[in-house]
Amino acid sequence: MSKVSVWIVIGLNGLLCTPVFAQESYTVSETTIPVVVTFDGVVEPVNQGTVAAQTSGRVVGVYAGVNDYVKAGSVLLEISATQQTAAFDAANAQLSQAVAQNREAQAQLQRYQRLSDQGVVTQDQLDSADARARSSAALVKSAQAAVTKAKDALGYTRIRAPYDGIVTARHVELGETVSPGTLLFSGYGLDSLRVKAGIPQRYRTRVKMLNQFRVETPDGILRQPASFSLFRYLDPQTHTSTVRLYLSDTDSRELTPGMWVKIRFESGKKTVITVPQQAIFFRGELSAVYRKTVEGLMLTPVRLGPVSGHQVEVLAGLEVGDQVSLNTSLFKGE
Repeated sequence: MSKVSVWIVIGLNGLLCTPVFAQESYTVSETTIPVVVTFDGVVEPVNQGTVAAQTSGRVVGVYAGVNDYVKAGSVLLEISATQQTAAFDAANAQLSQAVAQNREAQAQLQRYQRLSDQGVVTQDQLDSADARARSSAALVKSAQAAVTKAKDALGYTRIRAPYDGIVTARHVELGETVSPGTLLFSGYGLDSLRVKAGIPQRYRTRVKMLNQFRVETPDGILRQPASFSLFRYLDPQTHTSTVRLYLSDTDSRELTPGMWVKIRFESGKKTVITVPQQAIFFRGELSAVYRKTVEGLMLTPVRLGPVSGHQVEVLAGLEVGDQVSLNTSLFKGE
């Protein structure tokens, strides 16, 4: 495609220019490039939510505030545990009593079974002992369930972070009384992020695969999402379908929830005329190339489209088969 030849330079006024340069040329041809549409997106956390109280009491300790980074399992807030501790102790006492009664009932049943074989006790007495043994065993299970419930209620007095993340809001203060359902903390996790955007309905049917999407960060770097999901319904007001692009762990560490980003979506292909970027000559607002003619090189204005790699789309000014110079730096001083 490229060749070296000696051409004479002609300026915009059509006159021959000197000196004569050895020029490397490029033959203009058609090429197929992707049609890329850009949408606005916002970074959001995959894990976000609000922690609420699951027991009643007074707030006796607050150990996290807004903008604090917390580790999963760390204590955020503590509620008074007087009632919960008493209920747990009572449940344990009832369990001990049920276990003792069950042990006695089981032992009596075993004695009645031996005596029944000897004909000393009647069948009614044996049946009664068996019923008491079954009832006492059921009471043990009920007492064990009560202990588990009381233990959970006691654990609810210490509010822990569900995952590593940032606290975004604190809804209670020290000394306040809370009840089940009272909002305590809001926050989000930093481990997994995604980008949310709206796809107009005319592009929705063109979404086929993950490779159609790229996330452009504020510093201009393109990121390939790890996976995506497209909502099956459209917003009746905006007529867009929500798409979520899930980022890899590495990309998640470089972005922040709430950040605006660009989503590049490849909606199809098109055939265009392109030239290398180095063939474009800029002078003020003029964009042009040095095109080969029978007389020599002619400075030819061109209208440019988007850049794709090292190639620039030419919307007007050139035709397939034209030859242009790649050494525009030689003419910048003319």
